[in-house]
Amino acid sequence: MTEELTLEDKLKAEVDQLPWSALVRHFAFGRVYRVRAPWTVIDPAMVLNRDNAEELKSAMSAAQFGIPTDDEIKTWHEAKQQFHVLVISPFVLIEELATPINS
Repeated sequence: MTEELTLEDKLKAEVDQLPWSALVRHFAFGRVYRVRAPWTVIDPAMVLNRDNAEELKSAMSAAQFGIPTDDEIKTWHEAKQQFHVLVISPFVLIEELATPINS
């Protein structure tokens, strides 16, 4: 008998790891959203799936979710930052990995 995967398990299986340089094009089109602790890229994906605008607004107010700032982008570019990435079309959710390349 096969076990059915939960939505969370399916999303976890879709998480990839990419450098900022691979995400710049998506950012240019306004699709990249940064996720901060205590959230991971899975959390906003689950909120989007539930269509819970209030929870998303709350996370944005708490700076756990949002559009990257110019300062963040500059830092990521200089550090060659790596990210956990999850695409929930049309959104590209990113979460910084702890140790950038060449840090």
